[in-house]
Amino acid sequence: MALINCPECDKEVSDKAPACPNCGAPIAKSEAKPTKKPKKEPKQYGCGTLIVLVIIGFFIYSAVTPESPNKPKTPKKPKTAAELRTEKLGKCFSAWDGSHRNLEKIVKASMNDPDSYDHVETRYTDKGDFLIVRTEFRGKNAFGGTVKNFVTAKTDLNCKVVEVFEQGP
Repeated sequence: MALINCPECDKEVSDKAPACPNCGAPIAKSEAKPTKKPKKEPKQYGCGTLIVLVIIGFFIYSAVTPESPNKPKTPKKPKTAAELRTEKLGKCFSAWDGSHRNLEKIVKASMNDPDSYDHVETRYTDKGDFLIVRTEFRGKNAFGGTVKNFVTAKTDLNCKVVEVFEQGP
């Protein structure tokens, strides 16, 4: 290792230093030659990859392509009167917990703490022109204690509560 003078600031610098520590001017280029990276050979895909690509292509094609016009469509069977009635009555009840939607609103409106309402169970009896609906629920009373209660009401077939005729703990 020899000391040479920097071409910029004329201070003594090692000839092995890449740059002058005083001014930062380049001193000597490294003698190491850059190594060449070997060329990668193109990746070979096997038969399994080809099969997977064909299957994926089939699924994409079938998802994008509309149904075949030559395929006969099965006509929908008309609903029976009982099925139509069940469907109509089903709109009165929550699909989530089975509670009667309008009866629940009435119960919540009469509670001290409507946010504490917790539906337990709802059962109904179909009387032809009307329904008898009994709902059991929990809620907080005036003292803050949680109590279980029930309400029985008469409702019409359009989900309206006609009369609440029984309630209690």
